[in-house]
Amino acid sequence: MPSPFPPSTSRPGTGTVKLALRPPDQPVFEILSFSYPLKLVVSAPHNLPDSSHIGASTTAPLHPSSVPLLFLLTYGGGLVSGDQIHLSISLAPTTRLTIATQGSTKIFKPSQPQDRSCPAQPSPLTRQDLCVQIAANAAVWLGPDPCQPFASSRYAQTQIFELDVKGGANLGLLDWVCEGRSARGEKWAFEGWRGRNEVWDVSSSANDKDGQDEKGKRKRLVLRDNIILSAPNIASRVDGLGIFGTIILIGPLLSPLAIFFIDEFKALPRIGAKDWNAHTYSAATVSEMLPTDTERREQWRKQRQEREKRDGILWTAANVRGAVVVKFGAREVEGAKVWLKEMLRQEGTIEKQFGSGALMCVK
Repeated sequence: MPSPFPPSTSRPGTGTVKLALRPPDQPVFEILSFSYPLKLVVSAPHNLPDSSHIGASTTAPLHPSSVPLLFLLTYGGGLVSGDQIHLSISLAPTTRLTIATQGSTKIFKPSQPQDRSCPAQPSPLTRQDLCVQIAANAAVWLGPDPCQPFASSRYAQTQIFELDVKGGANLGLLDWVCEGRSARGEKWAFEGWRGRNEVWDVSSSANDKDGQDEKGKRKRLVLRDNIILSAPNIASRVDGLGIFGTIILIGPLLSPLAIFFIDEFKALPRIGAKDWNAHTYSAATVSEMLPTDTERREQWRKQRQEREKRDGILWTAANVRGAVVVKFGAREVEGAKVWLKEMLRQEGTIEKQFGSGALMCVK
């Protein structure tokens, strides 16, 4: 018996999200569609106080009343060898969106053994492409759990972000990858992992020297970040790290966090340098002191730096054409999570502006 429903026109693994603002300030999903193996789930939003405005101006006519939390999921908790994911997300002006996962994205190895007669035959490539368009005064925090590629897997991802930078668009991106299943002795045993993050300025005043998009709109490349890990002997080239990642921050809403990372990086001890600001107090003296905010931050900084040494944390931060890029690595996933959680909670912007769901990746 033929099906009474028309055949589906959607491609496997495709998804579309369009977030708009219903007057006066209610965010709504105009479009939320997906197909296997991709699954999108909307969770409880983070309510914003009335005084929360995007950007530096407190006279903005509109601001969202809440920030939706969108989970990017896959059936079985990961991507099977050969899966292809293509997701497009669009944010209307003055909206905000938190994007998270409910666990590490596992990249499974091929289910079928390779043909022994063709030993050079690579395993199927698993791919994930994401395109996010962020309009004026809109904001996105993308904070997934670490990507976990299994042994013999091959994975490539491309994440493209188009922002109205002149209009005050905001982007916070966390992108990290670990060594695999360390409990099973896997240490960078996959065949290949490639990741590319691009941030484009599509403001009306953007310089057109970098090209135009498919609609003919001018755009300017702000930054491009590439990571290529290819076999053999990946483990010998990562200097004992079990995880490393990238944070990209751009826009006025995330400016306090960006400045915080830059300031903390400047305060890191340098080889051969003496810390003239360091003080040593007895326990009794410390208990009698009423610390100022500066003193509390100095104490927190010292404790954090000690934990960084203990957990093998290496990190750096730099300004790149109006954005701040943070690179970090650690011996173990847990050490990286503890460090990142401490940094984000100490500064506070992410949890305040996007909700506690934005920090699920570091729990």
